[in-house]
Amino acid sequence: MYRRLRTDSTTNYSPLPELSTQSLSPAENKGTNMGKIILSPIRETPEEMLPYEANMVLNYTKSRQSDVPDQTAFDKIYRFNPEYLSHFGKIAFHLKSIGKWKRKEWCRFLRGLMPITIWLPQYTWRSSFLFDVLGGLMVSVMSVPQSLAYGMLVGVPANYGLITGIIGPFVYALFGTSKHASPGSFAIVSLMVGAVVETFGEPTDPINPDLIRNDEFCCRENKTKVSEVEAIAIASSVTLLAGLFQILLGLMNAGLLAVWLSDQLVQGLISGAAVHVLTSQLKSMTGISNVPPTSEPFQHIQFYVCFFSQIKNAEIPAVIISVICVKLLLISAYIIDPWMCKKIPVKFPMELVLVIGMTLTVHFTRGTSYEFPVHTVGEVEGGMPSLRAPETKHLFGMIGSAISIAIISFVIHISLCKLIAKKQQYVVSSNQEWYALGLMHSTSSFFGCFAGGSSLGRTMMQVKCGTKSQLSTIISSCVLVLFVMGASGTIQHLPKPVLASIVVVAMKDLYIQIFTCSALRYKNFVDYLIFAATFISVIVLNVNFGLIIGVVFELLTVVLRSQWADSTLLGRIRGTNHFRRLGLYETTYDIPGIKVFRFDSPLYFANSELFVGRIHEACGLNPLIVRGEIAEADEKRKAAQKKKEKEDAENPQPKETKLEVTTHQAKVLDEKQPEPDPDPSIKFETTQLTHIIIDCSAILYVDLMGKDVLIEVFNDYKTIDISVLFANTQERVRQIFDTTNFFDEVPQNRVYVNVADAVDQAELEQRRKNDAKYVMMKAAPKPTVAPPVAKSVGQKSAPLGDNTLVKTQSSASLVTGVEFSPRENTAREGTIQKKLKPPTKVPSKSNIFWDDDLDKTQ
Repeated sequence: MYRRLRTDSTTNYSPLPELSTQSLSPAENKGTNMGKIILSPIRETPEEMLPYEANMVLNYTKSRQSDVPDQTAFDKIYRFNPEYLSHFGKIAFHLKSIGKWKRKEWCRFLRGLMPITIWLPQYTWRSSFLFDVLGGLMVSVMSVPQSLAYGMLVGVPANYGLITGIIGPFVYALFGTSKHASPGSFAIVSLMVGAVVETFGEPTDPINPDLIRNDEFCCRENKTKVSEVEAIAIASSVTLLAGLFQILLGLMNAGLLAVWLSDQLVQGLISGAAVHVLTSQLKSMTGISNVPPTSEPFQHIQFYVCFFSQIKNAEIPAVIISVICVKLLLISAYIIDPWMCKKIPVKFPMELVLVIGMTLTVHFTRGTSYEFPVHTVGEVEGGMPSLRAPETKHLFGMIGSAISIAIISFVIHISLCKLIAKKQQYVVSSNQEWYALGLMHSTSSFFGCFAGGSSLGRTMMQVKCGTKSQLSTIISSCVLVLFVMGASGTIQHLPKPVLASIVVVAMKDLYIQIFTCSALRYKNFVDYLIFAATFISVIVLNVNFGLIIGVVFELLTVVLRSQWADSTLLGRIRGTNHFRRLGLYETTYDIPGIKVFRFDSPLYFANSELFVGRIHEACGLNPLIVRGEIAEADEKRKAAQKKKEKEDAENPQPKETKLEVTTHQAKVLDEKQPEPDPDPSIKFETTQLTHIIIDCSAILYVDLMGKDVLIEVFNDYKTIDISVLFANTQERVRQIFDTTNFFDEVPQNRVYVNVADAVDQAELEQRRKNDAKYVMMKAAPKPTVAPPVAKSVGQKSAPLGDNTLVKTQSSASLVTGVEFSPRENTAREGTIQKKLKPPTKVPSKSNIFWDDDLDKTQ
C-alpha cells in the first residue's frame, strides 16, 4: 500500500534530462525536494516520512524481495476462464443460457421480435393519438406524389409506387423499433432497382410494336424498352432477394455492419446516386427520349454527350412545366416552409398542389388551343394487386445487385433512425431493424412492390408533427389505401415532368452536400479521399461498383494507417505508477536500464517488420549488429592472442624460480594487512540496458506472423543478455499465445498483468544481479602481484606502483621470489563505485614480516 506524502500547488520540478533512446541513467536531481508528490509505504507516525531522495533509496533497497506475480499466476488466482473467448464457446454459452429460459424469458424474447406487442399496450391514446393522426395524414400527402415519381423511376406503373408505400410501411410498423422512420419508396434504392430492371429486362410482346419501341441512340440502336409486366416481375424478384439477405444478416448479428461504412463513404455514395437520379430524370423533364441509360459502367459520359447533341429536340412544354415546378418547390422549401413552421408544425404540401394543379390543367386544356403536348402517366389500374409469388428466373444473376440494395437500404435507414432517436432520446435496435426491413421487403414483394427505404423528407415531417409511435405509419398506409382504391384513376393526365421535378428537388440536400463535403480536405484529408473515391466511382461506374470500391478504399486506408502505426517509449511519472509518453509530461523520467515500449496498432503480417524496426530504433540496440560487433571483437582478440603466443615462442625468456608458499602462510600474510569492508553507503546504478518491457495494451489482436515476431524479438535480445517482458496483454492475444507455440519459446513468467508489475520485476532482477556481482567480488580470489626476482643475495629493492604493497624478502629467501596478494581497490567495469585507499608506502624495517614469524605459524 502507498499513500501520498506531500502535495503542493507551487511545485517546482527541475528540468528533465535529455531524452534518448540510448540506455543512459537519468541525471541527478539537484533541485529542491519541497512540494513534490511522492509515494511511500504507509507508516504509523508522520515522523517516519522521508524526503524524496530517501524514499527513492528506500524503494530501491527495501522493496519486495519476492517475484512479482506474472500473468499466469494472476489468472490462476482469480480463476480466469478462457472458454468463452472462442466463437464456439460463445455459441455454447448462449445455447446453455437459452436452455435455462423459463416461460417469462421466452415471452420476452418473442415480444422483442415484434415490438408492437410492447409499445401498443402501453400506448397513451388520450395524449398521443392526435399527434400520430396528424403525422400520418401529412406523410400520406407527401407520399402520393413521391411514390408516383419513384414508381416511374423504377420503370413500373406509377400506381405500384403507391402500393409500395402501403404494404412495406405497414409491415415495418409491426416489427420496427423507430417511432419516426417513414419507410417506403426512396430515390436511391429505386434507382438501383431500376438499373436491375434495365439489365435483366426483355421484351415480352415483340409482335406489338406499340408496346416496345426502338429508339436510335446517336449512331447505334438503343436498348429495347422493358414492358411493364416484365418490369414488375424483375422488381419484385430482386426485392424478395434483398429482403432475404437482410433477414440473414439480422440472424448473423450483423447490426454492426453499418460501422464499416463510414459517414464519408455513405455521403459519397448517396451524393453520387443523387447525380444518377438527376441524370435519369432529365429525359422526362426535357422530353428527350433517344439517350442511353446510365445503369451500366461508363455510360454517364455517353449520356451527356448524346443529351447535349439532342438538346435541340427538347419539348418546350415539358421544359416549361419542369422549370415552373422546380421554382415553386424551391420557394416552398426555402421560404414558405420556414415561415409556416413558426406558426404550425406542418409543411406546406406544394408537391400535392402541383400534382393536382398540373393534372387539372392538362386535363381541361386537352383538345383546345392551349393544350400541353407532354407525356403523362396514362391509364392506371385501380385497386390492390393480387397476391403472387415473384419469378425466380434471374435470381442467381441478381445476387450481387440484391446484396448492394440490401446494404444500401439498411445503411441509409439506420443512419437516419439513429440520428432521430438520439435527438428524441430513445433506443433503436440495429439487429431488429435488419429483421424489420427484411420482412418488409419479403412481404411486399408478393404484391409486386419494389425495394425502398426511409425518406429524409417524410421522416422529418413526422418529427415536426410530434408523432409518438409507429401508429402514424399505419395511419399513413390506411390513407394511401383509400387513395388507391378510389382516386387512382384521377392521375391519368398527370404530366411526367411534374413527377420528375419532384424527384429532383427532393435530392436538393444531397446536391448541396457535394460542395460542402469539399471542406473535408481541410479537416481530415483521408476522410475526404474516401468521400471523393466513392463519389467518383458511383458516377463513372454505377452504385453497385461504387459501393464496392468505396468499401475497399476505406478498408485500405485503415490497413495503411495501421501498417505505419505510431510507437513510443513510456516513462514513469514521478511518485506514481502511471506510465506516459516520454516528453509529453514534464514529470516523466526514463527508468535506468529499463525501456518501456508501446506499439499502437494490432500486430499482423503487414506491420510486423515495422514493429521490429521501431523497437530497435526506440531501444537503440539492434541485436544482430551487437552480435556482429561481439564476434568481430572476439576474432580480433583471438588474433592478438595468437600473435602474442607466436612472439613469445620466438623470443623465449629465462625461467624464473619462485618460492611456493603454503595456503596457511599466504593467509597469515594477508591477515597482517587487513582491508576495510566496503562502504555501506555504496549505491548501485545501472547504466546498461537490461530489460525491455513491451506494453501490449494497444495490440488488440495478433496473427501468426505477429506472434513469430514477438518470439523473434525475445530470442534476439536474449542473446545479448537483455530480458524482454510483456505487459497488459489482451485476453484474445493471450488466447493466441496459449494455442500456439509462443509459451514454448517465451516462459510464462515473462508476461505480466500491467506495466507497473513488469517494471517492479525488472528492478528486482537488476538488484539481484548487482547483489550477485558484489558477492562474487568479495568471494573471488585476490589477484596476486609478483615482485621482481632477486638476481643477487644483496638485492633488496623493487620498483613501486601506486597500488602495490611490497614486502622485503627475508634472508632465507634471497634467491627466490614470493608472491603477495593485495586486495583490488578499483571498481569492476564501472558497476561498483568505491573509495580508493591512499597509496601504500614502503614498509619500514619494523614492519617487515621475517622468516621467524613464518616458521612460528607452521
